[in-house]
Amino acid sequence: MSAHQSDAYSLHRAIKYRPDIDGLRAIAVTSVVAYHAGFSWIKGGFVGVDIFFVISGYLIGSLVYKEIRGRSFRIAKFYERRAKRILPALSGVLVFSYIAAFLLLSPLEMRRFSETALATITSSSNIYFWLHTGGYFSPDTALSPLLMTWSLGVEEQFYILFPILMLILCKAPRRLQFLAIGFLATLSLAACIWGTLHSNPGVAFYMLHTRAWELAAGVLLAMFEANRPHAASSLPPFAAHALSVLGLALMSLAIFALDDKIPFPGYAALLPVSGAVLIIAAQKGAVNRLLSWRPVVFVGLVSYSWYLWHWPMLSFARITSVAGISVRVGALIGLLSFGCAVISYKFVEQPFRKSKTATPRLLLRYGALILALMLPATIFRLTNGLPQRNRAAQRLDIASQSLNLDNCMVGGPTIPPQKAPCNPGGQGRAVALIGDSHADMLAPALRTITQRSGYRLLELTKSNCPPLDGVAPLRSNDRALENVCLQFNHEVLNYINGDPNIEVVVLAWSWYHGNFHEANDQSSLTAARDSRSDSIARINELYERGLEGELGQLEQAGKSIYLVQDIPRFLFDPPRLMLAEVIRPRYALAGILTRHPMRYPAGVAPSATAPEFQEAGALVSRIAAAHPKVHLVDLPGALCSVDGCRFSEGDEMLFMDSNHLTPFGAQIALAGLHLP
Repeated sequence: MSAHQSDAYSLHRAIKYRPDIDGLRAIAVTSVVAYHAGFSWIKGGFVGVDIFFVISGYLIGSLVYKEIRGRSFRIAKFYERRAKRILPALSGVLVFSYIAAFLLLSPLEMRRFSETALATITSSSNIYFWLHTGGYFSPDTALSPLLMTWSLGVEEQFYILFPILMLILCKAPRRLQFLAIGFLATLSLAACIWGTLHSNPGVAFYMLHTRAWELAAGVLLAMFEANRPHAASSLPPFAAHALSVLGLALMSLAIFALDDKIPFPGYAALLPVSGAVLIIAAQKGAVNRLLSWRPVVFVGLVSYSWYLWHWPMLSFARITSVAGISVRVGALIGLLSFGCAVISYKFVEQPFRKSKTATPRLLLRYGALILALMLPATIFRLTNGLPQRNRAAQRLDIASQSLNLDNCMVGGPTIPPQKAPCNPGGQGRAVALIGDSHADMLAPALRTITQRSGYRLLELTKSNCPPLDGVAPLRSNDRALENVCLQFNHEVLNYINGDPNIEVVVLAWSWYHGNFHEANDQSSLTAARDSRSDSIARINELYERGLEGELGQLEQAGKSIYLVQDIPRFLFDPPRLMLAEVIRPRYALAGILTRHPMRYPAGVAPSATAPEFQEAGALVSRIAAAHPKVHLVDLPGALCSVDGCRFSEGDEMLFMDSNHLTPFGAQIALAGLHLP
C-alpha cells in the first residue's frame, strides 16, 4: 500500500460512523430541551449547545481535513452536503413559525419575528440577537420564537471560514497546521474569557470569534486522530474507560451545577467542551458503549430536528399564556416537539439527504428555496407586521412602543449632562429629572406639569443607572456598565448642584434591584429570593447609603426634592394580557395551555407581593420620612386601591410592559403632583 493510499485509509477510518457520537448528541439535545422546558434541576442545560459545537467541529474537521489531504475537496460539494443537512428541516420549522406568527402575533411582534426570520435565513441570527436582546438569559429572549437559530448562525459562519483556512494551510506541514489551528483556538478562548468577564458578555455568548475555540476543540481532536496510526485501538482499555467517565463527569457537572447566574461562556464553558472532547477521544470507553445503545442513538439521530422544533413551540406557548407555562406544560411541549422531530427526520431530513440530484441543480434549487423562505418575512417586515390583520392589536402596539421611541435617555458612554438629548438650554427655573428608564417613562407627563408651572424640564436619565451616590447596579458582572453609571451619576449631581436655575429635582428609579456594588469595592452582592438575610441586609445598607448620599448633597445645595415611589408590579405583562384578549387564536390557545386564562375585564388586577418589592418600597418611604424637605410621590397610591392596581383605562393601556408606564399611564399616576 502506497503512502498516499495509507493516508487515505487512515483518514477514512477517522471519520467512519460512530453511534456513540449520536448518543452524545442525545445528551446535548435532551439537556437543552429540559432546561428550556423549565426543569429546575437541569440548571445548566444550555451547555448542550457547547457539546454540539464540539461534535460539529470534530465531524466537519474530519471531513474537510480528509478531503483536502486527499485532494478531493470541492467547495460546491461541501456546501451541497451542508445544505442537505441544514435547510430541509429548518425550512419546515420556518413554515410552521410563519403560520403560528400570522395567527398569534400582534403587528409589532410580527415585525420583530420577521427580522429574526431574515437573520436566520441569512445565517446571521447570532449577530441579530446580540444586537437586539438583553442577552441569552434575559426574560425577553423567551418570547423570540427563532432564538435557537443563534447557534446555527455560529456554525454556518464557521462552515464558511474553516474550509478557506484549511485550503490556505493545505501545503503547510501537518504539525504547523495543527499548531496554527491551536493558536487560533487559544486566541478565541482568551477573547471569550475576556469578553465574558470584562468586556461584553453578549458578544462573548453569541459571536463566532468567541465561540470558535469550542468548534476548534473538535477540529484539533479530528486532526490529531487523523495523523495517528491505528486511531481506534491506540488507547488501552483502562485509559479509554477513564477518559469517557471523566468526560461524562465534566459534562454532568456543567449540566447540573452551572446556572444562568454564572458568567458564561468564559471559564465555565471549559467544562462541557472538555467533557465532550474526552468522550469523543475515548471512542470505545465504557460511557461510549452506553451512548451506543440504540434508543439513545435514535434520540441523537433526530437531535437536529428536535433542537429546531422545541424552541418555537415553547416560545409561542409562552407568548400566548401571558403568565408563563408550568413545567408540566413545558414537558408536554418538549415531548410533542420530539414527535415533530421524528416525523421531520423520517420524511424531510432523510429523503433530502439521500437525494442524487446533481450538485449545480441542487444548489440552484436550494437557492430558490431560500428566496421563497425570505419572501413572507420580507412582506411582514415591509408592511410592519400586516396591521390590517388586527387593528385593535395595532393600537396596543403603538401604546407599548412609546418608551422604545424615546430618545431622551443618555446612551452609550457618558457625555456631559449639559449635552444630554433632552436638556434644553436657556435661563429660567428648571426641574431636573434623574434616574433610569423608570424616570424616563414619567417625562412626557412631567413635561406637561413643568410647562404649566413655568419650569423647563431637564431630563438627565440613563438606562439601568439609579440616582444613587457612589453605588451602582451590577449587571451580569459588567464592570464597564458599573463604572459608566458611577461616572454619570457623579457628573449629573455636580451639574445640578452647580446650577442655581435648577430648583427642583425629581428622582425616580426601579427601586428594587437584586445586585448592587459600591464604588471601590471589588466584591459583588446578590439579593436573590433564597439569599441569606445578612446578604439582603448588606444590599439594603448599600442601597440606603447611596440614596442618603444623593439626597444629602441635593439638600445641601438647597434643591426641592421629589422622591418617586416606584410603580406596582404585576405577575403578568399587562400589554400581552390585553393582546390576548383582542387576538382570538391567542386567547383560545391560552385556554388550552392554562386551566384558567387570566382575564381582568375592568383593567384592575392584584399587584405582585414579593417581599423584595415590599421591602424596597418601605425603605424608600422610611428614607423620605427622615428628610422633611423631601416630597414622596406615591405612584402605587395613585394607581392602586383595595381591589388591586389599574393596568388599563377602558381601551387605553397604562403600562407599556410589566414595569413601565405609557405616557397616558404616567399622566394618571402623576395627576396629583404639584410643583412649588
